[in-house]
Amino acid sequence: MAHLPRVTIWSMPRSTVTRRGRRCLSLAQQALALRRLFPATPADIRGTQLVWMAVLTPTPLSRSYTIRITYSIGEYPIVVVIDPPLQPDPDGYLPHFYSDVGSLCLHEADEWDPSMLIAITIVPWATEWLAHYELWKQTGHWFGNADPRENGASTCDAAPADTRGATNHTERRRHQQRHNRSARVRTNHRSTL
Repeated sequence: MAHLPRVTIWSMPRSTVTRRGRRCLSLAQQALALRRLFPATPADIRGTQLVWMAVLTPTPLSRSYTIRITYSIGEYPIVVVIDPPLQPDPDGYLPHFYSDVGSLCLHEADEWDPSMLIAITIVPWATEWLAHYELWKQTGHWFGNADPRENGASTCDAAPADTRGATNHTERRRHQQRHNRSARVRTNHRSTL
């Protein structure tokens, strides 16, 4: 694998980048924005897919992670950590992670849309995820948005086949969470009768 330069990411609050309703950005626009912000890392367009690889270091005390972001129009960007491999806990649990595709769970369905630049949303969010991952490995507690184990929700693992038309991972996860909640409500209702 070719040597990739390290990338420094400045954190940006989600509220500053979660505006909706603009036009869908093309793959070329996304690639240009990545190249402008990270000139040392190439963004390739391969057919109908944008592929960007970089080495991220979440904090000055962190190790470096090689990531790959792939994006196709009409889908959410997929962020995969290439090296070093992410390590689940002894039970095989890794919070905010889609085990079916090996991708990081970075946002809710309504927090990102194709009018937003990957360079100022997905890349910083991936860096933030990696910082939370390192803390989780040390403490066993996920300090990012809601640890699914602590609030009774499912992890970002693949949802059951019956997802009632959900078309992406976040929608399937939300469907699974609604299903889990309704099952708990039915169970609690029966126990009070």
